Amino acid sequence: MTDTRKPSKTVPVHRGKTAATATATCQLAWIESDKREQPESEREPFLPVARSDGSESSLECERLCEPHAAQKARIFSIDLEHAGHDTPGSESTDGSTGGSPGTTRSNSSSNDDSHSDAKLVNKLRKVNRRKRKQQGGKTRAAKLLQLCQCCPWAVPWSLLIVSALQISVFVFNNNAIHQKLIFSPVKQYEIWRFVTYTFLHAGSVHLVLNIIIQILVAFPLETEQGHDKVLLVYFSGIVAGGLGASVFEPTLMVGASAGVYCLLISHIPHIIMNFKTLSYRYYRLLAVLVLCISDVLYSIRHCLTKGNLQPRIGVAAHISGAICGLLLGFAIYRSKVQPDSIGVIAVFRTLRYLTMALFFGWIGATVLYNLNRSNVI
Repeated sequence: MTDTRKPSKTVPVHRGKTAATATATCQLAWIESDKREQPESEREPFLPVARSDGSESSLECERLCEPHAAQKARIFSIDLEHAGHDTPGSESTDGSTGGSPGTTRSNSSSNDDSHSDAKLVNKLRKVNRRKRKQQGGKTRAAKLLQLCQCCPWAVPWSLLIVSALQISVFVFNNNAIHQKLIFSPVKQYEIWRFVTYTFLHAGSVHLVLNIIIQILVAFPLETEQGHDKVLLVYFSGIVAGGLGASVFEPTLMVGASAGVYCLLISHIPHIIMNFKTLSYRYYRLLAVLVLCISDVLYSIRHCLTKGNLQPRIGVAAHISGAICGLLLGFAIYRSKVQPDSIGVIAVFRTLRYLTMALFFGWIGATVLYNLNRSNVI
């Protein structure tokens, strides 16, 4: 708060005067204050403070603190700005005139004081500048931290690790490893092929599209459901896609599209179970539908124009992964807030048990089908 009260008395101090003159001037000011018989404030010298005994000085100080009495306050200060101007007829401390050697010594001491004041001001400016930079850095860090806190999504590290492995296998491009990891419907006993085919891709475009979509889809799911649940749903969709392809399209297959479809469709049960607590729930549901419909339309166009060749789309794996995501979404995902209605709780519990039964029934049926096939190598 800036003090707008005008000082009633200003005590000038000449910079060229000696220390004794400045001391004498201050003593005169203190003597004048002592005549009023009131103690001075430590924060503002020569300004009387209020006493605790409710005396007249306390009442006067309260009146001085009021806005309408601000102009009546008596403040004694030392004027250092106009101290360089001597009044006509003023004399130096050693009794010499303006052209005497005493005046020369006084001027030299004044110059020394001015230089020391300038150095002090420069030092204070540097200190203030450094403090401002430090405060500015803290402010920027605080803004960045606030921005990170405002963003509710966590880093999908589980899908990032999977994506890094997929990129590494694609860059390494070893034919022997490729033959060991690819999905083959006639090698059912090599059960790792039902999972490892997701690390292989037909080309760079296929790889980039799968990685981008699976990371974007996993961002909200890993934040709201956890990394372990999302990873379980992802690899369950991959296994379900491989089993579905072995039944309906028994051909060689690569790619992570079954897991991507599983994650994408698992958004639907997640949104249904957390409908009241999710932000932008309508936009998220719309985004899921747009992605699904656009891919379905592209697949239909590709099948009609190119006969599902170059590249060949694993439609059975896509559909199996999508069904797996819908079932496991109700079975694995949980609601953040417990529903108020007992009927809603019962419905969700029934859906959980029903979807788990359907999923394991589907997995068991496809496994038995693969075991009973005659063309096993």
